[in-house]
Amino acid sequence: MGSLKSSHFLFIFLLSSLASCLSSSIPSEFSILTQLDELVPDERVAELFQKWKEKHRKIYRSAQEAEKRLENFRFNLKYVFLYNSASAGHALGLNKFADTSNEEFRQVYTPLKRKKPFNRRMENQMRDVQRKNGAISCEIPASLDWRKSGIVTGVKDQSQCGSCWAFSSTGAIEGINALTTGDLISLSEQELIDCDSTNYGCEGGIMDYAFEWVIENGGIDTESDYPYTGIDGNCSATKEKSKVVSIDGYTDVEEEERALLCAVVKQPVSVAMVGSSLDFQLYTRGIYNGECSGNPDDIDHAVLIIGYGSEGDGDYWIIKNSWGTICCEGTEYCCPREYPICDVDEGLCLKETLKKVASVFVLNTFEKLKLIEEVMKTKRKP
Repeated sequence: MGSLKSSHFLFIFLLSSLASCLSSSIPSEFSILTQLDELVPDERVAELFQKWKEKHRKIYRSAQEAEKRLENFRFNLKYVFLYNSASAGHALGLNKFADTSNEEFRQVYTPLKRKKPFNRRMENQMRDVQRKNGAISCEIPASLDWRKSGIVTGVKDQSQCGSCWAFSSTGAIEGINALTTGDLISLSEQELIDCDSTNYGCEGGIMDYAFEWVIENGGIDTESDYPYTGIDGNCSATKEKSKVVSIDGYTDVEEEERALLCAVVKQPVSVAMVGSSLDFQLYTRGIYNGECSGNPDDIDHAVLIIGYGSEGDGDYWIIKNSWGTICCEGTEYCCPREYPICDVDEGLCLKETLKKVASVFVLNTFEKLKLIEEVMKTKRKP
């Protein structure tokens, strides 16, 4: 079991937004899909839909819902056909979201999108600390995959709950605990959802506040003792006292690639990122190279960087997501590191450009709590 006395110090990559797990839209130019009916005949759609339902064990409550799902499936199938025919990059496929419209997908995974407040005085304080810290230096191996070291738990599934922030947080704590103690322990996301009142449960949250809660609480329980339900619940006072793993602090990572690489070399890193569009929803395999807005205000999803590598002329991040297994093959999917941050899928890779994001700030717990109180005092739950 993890030791409460061990020195657990986390790195996170903070982008100035509340991570409430995915937001995107379908550009109007995709109206071309309506011209592809002749390429995907109705009888073929019905046949594929039936096989897809059997594979994913889908049962609908009514004939009306079944028809709606079929229409979503038809649209997504045509989009997959169009995209894969034109793209030499990542591939789309009929994953478990294939009967879901992009609008519904956004509503389910972003039930309430909130932005993290940010002010100029706080930014200046961050930059002052950054300057004092000086340049980032470390030895960076050509590639790294923390799964091979046995410090990453299996891919979990947040289900229809905007709790990506909790999964990203526990993933980072699980990693540093395993590195420190040699024990890989799956921790309780549900305890964070139920007990961390500075976040918003299934309506979103920020990893900083989750880490602060773990520090203040003196630790966090295991997943087996406080299992995941995927809904907001009442905090179990008894289980809240079960403090199996704790951390001593955390540090936000500087807004440049080398700093993030140095952090990942030390441990898995919690990151916030931008959700994407329909090709993100239907992503299946390959090096993900879809478009992202590059706007920090769009940041709305949290994952865990568990490594990096290179393929051909491109570099990529390896990320762990919290949507269960939705890909057709494999668990490693990669994205160029030089692109804006975009989310992908289970055990996937993350592409990123560290532009227009929150600056680094390294503060002790007391100083950080004071800033958080100032910034979030109007955002706390009653």
